[in-house]
Amino acid sequence: MNQQEEISICEMTGCSMPGTICPACDQCFCWQHLQSSSCEICHRLLSQRSFEARCGRLVGVGISVLLFGLLFLFMPRDTNGVVIQLAITLLAGGTLLFWVGLLART
Repeated sequence: MNQQEEISICEMTGCSMPGTICPACDQCFCWQHLQSSSCEICHRLLSQRSFEARCGRLVGVGISVLLFGLLFLFMPRDTNGVVIQLAITLLAGGTLLFWVGLLART
């Protein structure tokens, strides 16, 4: 076995990313190493991943709010127009959350 193959093998059981190594600390990029690493590059990658997960949740929340807006739009109207105002507010808010989540992901 050559040196490249020795470096790329992770000693953690159930490694999620075999063959990926941090250039600074020579540890695997799997979640087991990222959680316990004291390397600044590894911590930066971990924070970037959590930011992407939060943006993904923002898109999901935006879609949910948008669907609730559609649901309220199809409900029977009341005399004061509160339901239609709520539906329009939810549609606008859901669209905005969805749009911001998509922008943040790219």
